[in-house]
Formats: sequence, C-alpha cells, structure tokens
Amino acid sequence: MSDFLDGYIQLAHAIVAVAAESYKYTLLAVKNHTRSDSVFRRKEELESFFLSEWFGLLSGLDGRYFIQKMQEVYYFDR
Repeated sequence: MSDFLDGYIQLAHAIVAVAAESYKYTLLAVKNHTRSDSVFRRKEELESFFLSEWFGLLSGLDGRYFIQKMQEVYYFDR
C-alpha cells in the first residue's frame, strides 16, 4: 500500500477515534444528569454522524450497532 493511501487510512481512523471519544464523554455527561442543551445537541450531532454514509465509509462499521454498543458501555453500564 502506498504512503499516500496509508495517510488517508490514518486520517479516517483518527476522525472515527475523535468522534468516539467525544461520544463517550457526551454519554457520561448525560448519564451524570448534565442538563446542558449543548450536551444534548452534541449527542444528536454525533449520532447523526455515526448514522451517516460518511461514517460507514471511514470505519466500515454499522452506525446503529456502534451507537448501541457505546451506550451499553458508557451510559447503561451493562
């Protein structure tokens, strides 16, 4: 694989990792009863991203499944 393509793959992984980290902390804020409109707005924005075709292209993952698993771990404590 070329260095050029490797750079794009690394960028895709970084985008997904940053979104997942942000979603983790957003879920924790909601779980801890943060009543900020910005927290709920951020949650909606991130979920919209995870459900987008763009997320699927970047990650190869099913966004609905990803959201469900993140919520199980960071929100519902299963």
